[in-house]
Amino acid sequence: MPVAVLLYLSSYIDRANIGNANVLGLSEALHLTSTQYTITLSIFFFGYVIFETPSNIILKRIGPRWYIPALTIVWGVVCSLFSLVHSYAGLVTIRFFLGVAEAGLFPGIVYWIGSWYPRPMLGRRYAVLYSSAPLTGALGGLMATAIHSLDGTYDIPGWKWIYIIEGAITAGLGILALIFMSTYPAQASFLTETEREIIVLSNEADRALKAREDFSGSQIRTAFTDPRTYLFGLVYLSTVIPVASVILALPSVVAGLGYKGTSATLMACPPYGFGLLIVLAVGWSVDRYGHRFEHFIFVILVTIAALIVLMVATNVVVRYVMYFFVMFMFAPVLIVLAWHSANVAGTNKRAAATGLSLSLGNMGGAVSGQIYRPAWAPRYVQGHAINLGCYVLALMSGAVLWYSYKRDNEVRDAMASANGGNIKVIRGDMLGEDLGELGDRHPHYRYYL
Repeated sequence: MPVAVLLYLSSYIDRANIGNANVLGLSEALHLTSTQYTITLSIFFFGYVIFETPSNIILKRIGPRWYIPALTIVWGVVCSLFSLVHSYAGLVTIRFFLGVAEAGLFPGIVYWIGSWYPRPMLGRRYAVLYSSAPLTGALGGLMATAIHSLDGTYDIPGWKWIYIIEGAITAGLGILALIFMSTYPAQASFLTETEREIIVLSNEADRALKAREDFSGSQIRTAFTDPRTYLFGLVYLSTVIPVASVILALPSVVAGLGYKGTSATLMACPPYGFGLLIVLAVGWSVDRYGHRFEHFIFVILVTIAALIVLMVATNVVVRYVMYFFVMFMFAPVLIVLAWHSANVAGTNKRAAATGLSLSLGNMGGAVSGQIYRPAWAPRYVQGHAINLGCYVLALMSGAVLWYSYKRDNEVRDAMASANGGNIKVIRGDMLGEDLGELGDRHPHYRYYL
C-alpha cells in the first residue's frame, strides 16, 4: 500500500499541477488564451484514455513488478520536460504524452490491490489509495507555493521549477518502486510462508481467486462483452468529471472569491484536507457496513446540496464553506472502485474490465477542463450546474447497476434453494471452487450490493 499511495499521489500531483502553474504565471508566460488553456487541460485525457485498457492487458501479461515502476520513471521525465516548453503547441504536445505515460498507473494499481485483499477489505484499501486525490489538492498547492519561491533562480520562472522538481521526485519514486514493489501475494518475498498462505486462502474463500491464473485471451474478451463493464464506465464517467474539473480549476475558482496568486493556491488547501478525511471515513464505513449503493447515494446527495448552494449563494464566506462539502465528491469514485473490483471475478477479466471501465470514465477528463471556464468567473454557476447534472446521471446509472446485481443474486439464490441449497455459498466459502470461463457469471458467485 505505501508504494501504491506514493505513486498515485505523485501521478495526481503531476497531472493537476498545471492549475497551480497557471495561477503562478504559466498562461502569461506562454501568452495563452482562455480557450487554449482549457484545450491544454483536456488534451491530457486523450492520451490517457487511449492507453489505459491495453496497458492493463499488458500488465496482466507481464506482471506489475517492473511495469508500474517503469511507467512512473517515464512520466516523471516527461513532467520535467515541461520546463523546456516555450509555446502553446509545445505545451499541448507534452501534456498529451504525459497522459499517455500516466495512463497505465491507476488502472494497474487498482487491479494490483484487488489481487491482494478479499472483498470485505477493499473499501479501506481503495480509500487509502484514493485519499491521494484530495491530498493532491492540499499538498500540491503547498508544494507549488514553496517551489515558486525559486522564481528567477538561474533565470527559470517559478512555474517551470514546479515541473522540474515534481518530475524529478516522481522519477525518483519510480526508481524506489523498482526496489520495493512486489508482484502478487504468492510471490511476495517479504511475507512468511504462513502469511502468504493466509492471504491466498482468504482470497480463494471470498471469491475463488486463485494464487495464479494464466493469461487467457478468451477471459479478457468477456470483459468487452459484459454490459456491466460499460455501465460501470458510465457511473465512473459521471462521478469523475466533477472531481477532475474541480481539481483542475479550484485555485482559479478560489481566486474568484477574491484571493490572488499564492494566496489562492493556499486557500484551496483546507477543503482538500477535509476531503481526505471524508474518503477515509467512507472507505471504513463501506467495509464495516457494506451497502455500497446506499453509501453512493448519500455522498452524492451531500455533494449535490453543496453545488446548489454554490449556484445561488453570493456571500463569499458561504461559498468558501460550501467547497468543503463539495469535497464529498471524492467518495463516490472510491465506492465505484471498491464495488467494481468486488464484482468482477477472474483476474484476466478483472484486468481488462478495470482498464476498459476506467478508460470509458476518464473520457470525462476531456470534458472536465471545459467546465469551469474563465468566462464564467467568478461564481461559475454554469460549471456547478454541469457537475450537478453529472451526479443525477450517476444516481440513475448506479441504480440500474444495483438492481441488476440484486436481481442476479436473487435468481442464483432461488436456483440454489431449488437444488437443496449450497452451504458453502451461504457461508461465503468458495474454497475449491473453479469459476472457469464463467467468472462472476458462475451460479455460486454472489455480487456485492
